[in-house]
Amino acid sequence: MLVFLAIISCDRKKNDVILTDITGVYTCQESSPYSGIRNYFIEIDKIEDEEGRYIISNFHSLGDNEFIFADFRHDTLRISGQVVAGFRVNGSGPVANDFRLISLYYEMDDGLSILDYYVTYRR
Repeated sequence: MLVFLAIISCDRKKNDVILTDITGVYTCQESSPYSGIRNYFIEIDKIEDEEGRYIISNFHSLGDNEFIFADFRHDTLRISGQVVAGFRVNGSGPVANDFRLISLYYEMDDGLSILDYYVTYRR
Protein backbone atom coordinates (compact mmCIF):
# COMPACT_ATOMS: atom_id res chain seq x y z
CA MET A 1 0.00 0.00 0.00
CA LEU A 2 2.82 2.39 0.86
CA VAL A 3 4.49 1.81 -2.53
CA PHE A 4 1.19 2.54 -4.29
CA LEU A 5 0.85 5.86 -2.46
CA ALA A 6 4.43 6.78 -3.33
CA ILE A 7 3.76 6.13 -7.02
CA ILE A 8 0.60 8.21 -6.97
CA SER A 9 2.33 11.11 -5.23
CA CYS A 10 5.16 11.08 -7.82
CA ASP A 11 2.67 11.16 -10.69
CA ARG A 12 0.77 13.99 -9.05
CA LYS A 13 3.89 16.15 -8.75
CA LYS A 14 4.69 15.65 -12.44
CA ASN A 15 1.17 16.61 -13.48
CA ASP A 16 1.09 19.62 -11.13
CA VAL A 17 3.64 21.40 -13.33
CA ILE A 18 1.71 23.88 -15.46
CA LEU A 19 3.07 24.21 -18.97
CA THR A 20 2.39 27.43 -20.87
CA ASP A 21 4.20 26.77 -24.14
CA ILE A 22 5.37 23.99 -26.46
CA THR A 23 9.03 24.68 -25.64
CA GLY A 24 10.77 21.61 -24.18
CA VAL A 25 11.98 18.06 -24.68
CA TYR A 26 9.56 15.42 -25.96
CA THR A 27 9.61 11.70 -26.53
CA CYS A 28 8.53 10.93 -30.05
CA GLN A 29 6.79 7.86 -31.36
CA GLU A 30 6.82 7.85 -35.15
CA SER A 31 4.99 5.40 -37.36
CA SER A 32 5.14 4.91 -41.08
CA PRO A 33 4.49 2.07 -43.51
CA TYR A 34 8.07 2.64 -44.74
CA SER A 35 10.05 2.54 -41.51
CA GLY A 36 7.67 0.96 -39.01
CA ILE A 37 7.57 2.38 -35.48
CA ARG A 38 10.52 4.36 -34.15
CA ASN A 39 11.05 6.10 -30.80
CA TYR A 40 13.41 9.00 -30.20
CA PHE A 41 13.64 12.42 -28.52
CA ILE A 42 13.15 15.88 -30.02
CA GLU A 43 13.55 19.34 -28.56
CA ILE A 44 11.38 22.34 -29.41
CA ASP A 45 12.82 25.83 -28.85
CA LYS A 46 11.19 29.21 -29.42
CA ILE A 47 12.87 31.61 -31.82
CA GLU A 48 13.29 34.95 -30.08
CA ASP A 49 11.59 37.96 -31.69
CA GLU A 50 9.52 35.78 -34.07
CA GLU A 51 5.95 35.34 -32.89
CA GLY A 52 4.86 31.70 -32.99
CA ARG A 53 8.09 30.45 -34.66
CA TYR A 54 9.96 27.43 -33.26
CA ILE A 55 12.87 25.11 -34.07
CA ILE A 56 12.47 21.33 -33.74
CA SER A 57 15.89 19.73 -33.18
CA ASN A 58 16.56 16.07 -34.05
CA PHE A 59 13.55 16.16 -36.37
CA HIS A 60 12.85 12.71 -37.86
CA SER A 61 15.70 11.39 -35.65
CA LEU A 62 18.26 12.94 -38.01
CA GLY A 63 20.54 14.17 -35.19
CA ASP A 64 20.88 17.25 -33.04
CA ASN A 65 22.41 19.23 -35.89
CA GLU A 66 19.37 18.63 -38.11
CA PHE A 67 16.44 20.85 -37.32
CA ILE A 68 13.31 22.21 -38.91
CA PHE A 69 11.28 25.38 -38.42
CA ALA A 70 7.65 25.18 -37.35
CA ASP A 71 4.87 27.69 -36.73
CA PHE A 72 2.53 27.40 -33.76
CA ARG A 73 -0.74 29.30 -34.12
CA HIS A 74 -3.87 28.81 -32.03
CA ASP A 75 -3.77 25.05 -31.33
CA THR A 76 -1.89 23.82 -34.43
CA LEU A 77 1.78 23.19 -35.20
CA ARG A 78 2.64 23.60 -38.92
CA ILE A 79 5.67 22.79 -41.03
CA SER A 80 5.55 24.38 -44.47
CA GLY A 81 7.99 23.58 -47.24
CA GLN A 82 11.05 23.11 -45.05
CA VAL A 83 13.98 21.15 -46.46
CA VAL A 84 15.88 18.74 -44.21
CA ALA A 85 18.31 16.01 -45.32
CA GLY A 86 17.27 16.50 -48.94
CA PHE A 87 13.54 16.10 -48.27
CA ARG A 88 10.89 18.80 -48.56
CA VAL A 89 8.67 18.52 -45.47
CA ASN A 90 5.06 19.66 -45.05
CA GLY A 91 2.78 18.81 -42.19
CA SER A 92 0.56 19.89 -39.35
CA GLY A 93 -1.19 18.69 -36.25
CA PRO A 94 -3.02 19.70 -33.11
CA VAL A 95 -1.39 20.64 -29.79
CA ALA A 96 -3.18 19.63 -26.58
CA ASN A 97 -4.48 22.42 -24.33
CA ASP A 98 -2.03 21.43 -21.56
CA PHE A 99 0.95 21.46 -24.01
CA ARG A 100 1.90 17.87 -23.12
CA LEU A 101 0.94 16.21 -26.43
CA ILE A 102 1.40 17.08 -30.10
CA SER A 103 -0.03 14.81 -32.81
CA LEU A 104 1.66 15.54 -36.10
CA TYR A 105 1.20 14.21 -39.63
CA TYR A 106 3.88 15.14 -42.13
CA GLU A 107 5.05 14.22 -45.61
CA MET A 108 8.65 13.97 -46.78
CA ASP A 109 9.14 14.46 -50.53
CA ASP A 110 12.47 13.64 -52.18
CA GLY A 111 11.26 14.61 -55.67
CA LEU A 112 10.52 11.01 -56.63
CA SER A 113 8.16 9.84 -53.91
CA ILE A 114 6.23 11.18 -50.95
CA LEU A 115 6.53 9.35 -47.63
CA ASP A 116 3.85 9.74 -44.94
CA TYR A 117 4.65 9.88 -41.20
CA TYR A 118 2.47 10.04 -38.11
CA VAL A 119 4.18 11.17 -34.91
CA THR A 120 3.20 11.79 -31.33
CA TYR A 121 5.36 14.14 -29.28
CA ARG A 122 4.71 13.55 -25.56
CA ARG A 123 6.12 15.03 -22.34
